[in-house]
Amino acid sequence: MIWSDVPISIDAIVDDKIYIGNFSAALSLDLRKRLGITHVLSVCPENTSTEPNHWTIPVQDSEYEDLLIHLPAGCHFIQSALDEGGKVLVHCLMGVSRSTTVVCAYLMTTRRLSAAAAIQYVRKRRPQVHPNYGFVKQLQTFAECRYKPSCTNSDYIAWQRRQKRVVTKYLNMINDTIPVIHGQLYLTSDFPGDPDAAESLLLDMGMTHVLSIASAQLPTPNLPSNFNHFFIDIPNHAREALLLELPTACKFIGDAIANGGQVLVQCRVELRACIMVCAYLMSTRKISPRKAFSVLESALPLYNPTANFYRHLEVYEACGYAPTPTHPVVRAWLAELTSGSQPAPKLQPTIPMPRTGAVSVAKAIESNSSPITKKAPAPANSKLSTECSVPSTPFDLTSISEALALGRFHKTNVSAVEV
Repeated sequence: MIWSDVPISIDAIVDDKIYIGNFSAALSLDLRKRLGITHVLSVCPENTSTEPNHWTIPVQDSEYEDLLIHLPAGCHFIQSALDEGGKVLVHCLMGVSRSTTVVCAYLMTTRRLSAAAAIQYVRKRRPQVHPNYGFVKQLQTFAECRYKPSCTNSDYIAWQRRQKRVVTKYLNMINDTIPVIHGQLYLTSDFPGDPDAAESLLLDMGMTHVLSIASAQLPTPNLPSNFNHFFIDIPNHAREALLLELPTACKFIGDAIANGGQVLVQCRVELRACIMVCAYLMSTRKISPRKAFSVLESALPLYNPTANFYRHLEVYEACGYAPTPTHPVVRAWLAELTSGSQPAPKLQPTIPMPRTGAVSVAKAIESNSSPITKKAPAPANSKLSTECSVPSTPFDLTSISEALALGRFHKTNVSAVEV
């Protein structure tokens, strides 16, 4: 890339005396003359100018870089320029991360702002700024060092010891954030508990919306207001809770994507996040659970779907993507769970049911020895667990759904399905 061809980007940060800009702004003598800029601080190794009042901090924009040790000298350069009545341009390549970190350090020393407050102050004047996560932690350590990090400072030494471990953990979380639909829908089971790391991850990934799935016993992620966050509480004791939340979750995802947003589905239990994502794919693309899983599998090839995974999606499909606590299919599924039967996931009915009204549907279920009322006997001396015992005739959700769609399933006959 030829940086001189990149459009100039520059913003005044402090009293039209301290500016943050990109490399193109630093190269433009006409711009600097028009703004009255007398000093240039380059926080990148690319600008090796030897002109007067120019100084370079040669660091890369990497979370592993040690910019912290250079912050006192950078702050001194800015203050000296202002004391001489000058104006300073602090720049890196994009004017987003490294230059922002140095200006934030200056605000922290002169105005006694916290790292978060300094970043927010700069962001109000230059919205695109985003110091990388490693630099955010270095600004916090800068304050802990009383703005004087050195090789003999105990806080600086402690930061050096933990820096690589902390940064590596953060970068691994980014690598573990899986794109199901590039630029639209992502999922993760490992979300940062540190609010700074959470914000950095979402900004690094370009996320605008976060869907968190957890029980109320787990802490809700602490996210800034600039992210649209939706929290779904899934009580561990309520078997149907996840199923009943699927329509709401799918609407949140769909609305966000329709408005050009990018959604991260976050849950420590990978099963729940995968069910949510597949439910969205099913309802928007009108595809079967198997086809929805094939989309997920291409993004998450090591994920192994369970019978519980497929049963949730089968019931969701059988309810016309609108499950409710009183829906006959949901009630039949709950009865199935209560009975302890675990039928194998099956998307097509093995024995077609007649479409002759609710009574016929109920009789068909009864004649097929539905697993709601009967379990397939395990072979003698079998070592298979109960979960592996497959009834000879699985519960036919599809035919019940078809009967409901025809409007022939009357309230008076709900009890027949629940048998």
